[in-house]
Amino acid sequence: MTQPGEVVARDQHAGDPVATGNGSPATLRDRAWSSFHPSSTTVDAGLFTWEIPSGQVICDPITYRMHGLAEDSGATLDTFLARVPESDLPQLREAIDHMLASTGTYQLEYRVRSADGQLRSMETRGRVIPGPDGQPARMMGVVVDVTAARARREAEQRRLRDVAERAKRMHEFTAALASAITVNAIIDAAQAGIGAYGADSLILVAERDGQLAVAASCGLAPDSVDALCGLTSDRPAPISVAIQWGAPVFISSPEILAEDYPDVAERLQDTAPRAWVALPVRDSRGQVGACLFGFPEPQDFAAEERAQLFAASALLALSLERARMHEFQGALAAALQRGVLPRGKLAASGLTIATRYKAATSGVEIGGDFYDVVQLSDGRVALVIGDVEGHNLIAASLMGRLRTTVHAYAREGHGPAEVMARANQWLAELNANDPDLALFATCCFVVVNPATRELAVCRAGHPPALLVPPDGQPEVLECDAGLPLGVDAAAEYSTTQTTVESGSLLVLTTDGLMLADSADEQHLISLLAMLSPGAADDLELLADDLLSLPRRQTRRGDDVALLLARVDPEPQP
Repeated sequence: MTQPGEVVARDQHAGDPVATGNGSPATLRDRAWSSFHPSSTTVDAGLFTWEIPSGQVICDPITYRMHGLAEDSGATLDTFLARVPESDLPQLREAIDHMLASTGTYQLEYRVRSADGQLRSMETRGRVIPGPDGQPARMMGVVVDVTAARARREAEQRRLRDVAERAKRMHEFTAALASAITVNAIIDAAQAGIGAYGADSLILVAERDGQLAVAASCGLAPDSVDALCGLTSDRPAPISVAIQWGAPVFISSPEILAEDYPDVAERLQDTAPRAWVALPVRDSRGQVGACLFGFPEPQDFAAEERAQLFAASALLALSLERARMHEFQGALAAALQRGVLPRGKLAASGLTIATRYKAATSGVEIGGDFYDVVQLSDGRVALVIGDVEGHNLIAASLMGRLRTTVHAYAREGHGPAEVMARANQWLAELNANDPDLALFATCCFVVVNPATRELAVCRAGHPPALLVPPDGQPEVLECDAGLPLGVDAAAEYSTTQTTVESGSLLVLTTDGLMLADSADEQHLISLLAMLSPGAADDLELLADDLLSLPRRQTRRGDDVALLLARVDPEPQP
């Protein structure tokens, strides 16, 4: 009789146990398992039987060896589990308990430590056989060393994850370039995105004003950029050669660079890149520029990688050209807007004035906010602020015309309500003549008499003006809102008159200055209350502070026009 835990080898032909005394499977090697040795295989596979009630494990020499056990050692299930890393045991025991909960086939993968201390992956498949009482009595199966297969599978999974991650980063890079509308934005996108191609530095060379020049670069010192470009030297360099011949230049290692471009290599001795690609690119006019990628390690530049780099360089060149065009259009639009707003610092007798204009849009999307100060013939001063709807060149152009119209009517000597009525009729007729380009505007018109400190206020759909007394709290200058200009040619407007203290401050603004959490006419009172006491003493500083506070967000953003006017205690002559 064998003892519990003793290894027993069974003769597959006779079915009788072959006692080995001390558990040595010598006879087993000679006869019992000889028929199961494969003649040719690339994996190790062994057979085993686990007698569940007694704990005995019956197996062949291959199973012993795969588990790092001596072939003549006694074995129970715990003997084999002792070869399993401790961190894996809870999960493996849970899987075994699950298999024993019911009979039937099973498949299980686990790790063991081999005789040389290396972790190996095993896969076992077989069947759990019930005893007479229906409870699991024996587990039989085959165990296979799948270390190599698992390594290949994990390597493939890593490769697929790397491919997916790289594709994601390329997509993000493409999206960032597609939305970049300035050269700086392109540089930012390149710094964050060229890593998807394995690169860590970049140079973009393009034509500007009839000359080739570096348009953008990142990851390289200026001297390295100059050396790789060669635009100011008669010695060949990767970028100059790519442009001259209209062909890509692939430099896979520093040794290749030193062989083909010794002067460049000498200047780049202390730089990080270890491989380079210079690709010629053309803009929409057919002008040839170049894009150079630098890599931190030597590269083989497989066909797929070359194709991706060509696509990236073309996208970079296209984005650069679009950004330059956008910046040109923005400069043109800004010049137009400056041309239709008052020039220089505005001044008027008896008043201290500060103005600000801040555009929230870019490119040719400019707004129609405006302000003006009109010195009237009798010593009074007209303060004007307005907002033409829209964010385009048409709105900016109309803003200039409307400001001129209001200015002219004010200089003719009309009162605030009459100025608004005439400006409304002018805009309404303009809209009627060209309905497709019809636009509306709001305006606030305040006439100040510095000598008597009398105010006359009129509004055409515009946010109200604010009054800040010298030692008091800000208050709204109450006045009928009126219809926006251009809506109804027959609209009538009213004027509200009041008298203020010397040193009082008038605040006129467009709705772009509304606070982020406010949208009613009290927003400016809340805004001014946030400023420190005495801030209104310096109007220039106050204007800057007002523009720096958080503002509400809209889809386009919104322009801000601001006009501050303080009634001087002693009117200036």
